[in-house]
Amino acid sequence: MKSRTKHTLQTLACIAVALSYFFLSRSPLQTELRLRPEWTCDISKTPEEAGSEALLPFRLGKRAGYFTHSGKIVANLDIPYKATFSKNFFALYGQNADKTKVFSPNQKEAFEIKAAGFPYIQDDRVFVFAPGGSSVLFVNNASGSVESSWDYSAPITAFNSSPKGSVAGYADGQMAVFDQYGKLRAEVAPGGSDCSVILGADISQDGKLFACVSGLDPQRFVLYRDEGNYKKVIYHEFLSVNLTRQTKVHFSGNDRYVYFDSIDALGVVDTKSAHAMRIPLKGTILDIQESPVDQSVFVLSRYANSYYTITILEGWTKKIGQFSFEASAAFILADGNNVYVGKDSKISRLAISKS
Repeated sequence: MKSRTKHTLQTLACIAVALSYFFLSRSPLQTELRLRPEWTCDISKTPEEAGSEALLPFRLGKRAGYFTHSGKIVANLDIPYKATFSKNFFALYGQNADKTKVFSPNQKEAFEIKAAGFPYIQDDRVFVFAPGGSSVLFVNNASGSVESSWDYSAPITAFNSSPKGSVAGYADGQMAVFDQYGKLRAEVAPGGSDCSVILGADISQDGKLFACVSGLDPQRFVLYRDEGNYKKVIYHEFLSVNLTRQTKVHFSGNDRYVYFDSIDALGVVDTKSAHAMRIPLKGTILDIQESPVDQSVFVLSRYANSYYTITILEGWTKKIGQFSFEASAAFILADGNNVYVGKDSKISRLAISKS
């Protein structure tokens, strides 16, 4: 017990020193965004009861589960094959997934999916990618029944959703946009490349904007606005270097900005002015999280397999610093005025403030 306490204190001290250096090395400002280390917990400790606390999801390598704002580990599950987790539901599934059971964060069964395929959960939205990889099913999150589906001839290579819709990108360069009920709203094909493929896509919170990284030789980023009878391209950019992997595309919570992965940079486009910028950033972008404190954005990236960097923006687009660490697995999760950083078997809470 003393050894674990000592290790936890050492972990917090290391984070505090790193963050102190990060902020002290910045140019003086009248006000500064600050991260204050509050606690570190080990996911391997015996699970506890959550009481009345809300549960937050984590995933570190082949372990995943839920923890509380105060640092209690409530569930720590082994992932035998694959899994999908959100704040609302989770599911573990095998290579031949069929009638997968979906659970609530308290590990009680919520429903059984009445179809075969790999489940995918975002918040309270449940989807299934049917065998063959070219069909998406829209699942009722109370009964598990399939409410609608979309079949296509090419494999799905990108998918994302928001409260007002979802978007699927395909290996042949086609992109399909759906409303929140799974009804097809639009089909577009960015084209213009020797090899047409959608590598990343997202849809805005209000469902009126959607964007993608598409094609090879050349590769480009395209931002669309749904104007009813037609879908207008409001920003288009050829990218200087091809990415040959699935790529992160992410709309900000207020739909004002859309972010996308680029070589050694985070691409940012203002959806109102169509102004674009590049923020230097090393590695592959894994996740983008936001906090209401000074409209701060936290970008997790990885390079050389085991080196992670968290880049911090304020006001949505202004880079104010970054810090790096080495790990075999990592995650970030912003929730209100806190950001949680997972590293191997540890989770740390950092309080975000403006002073």
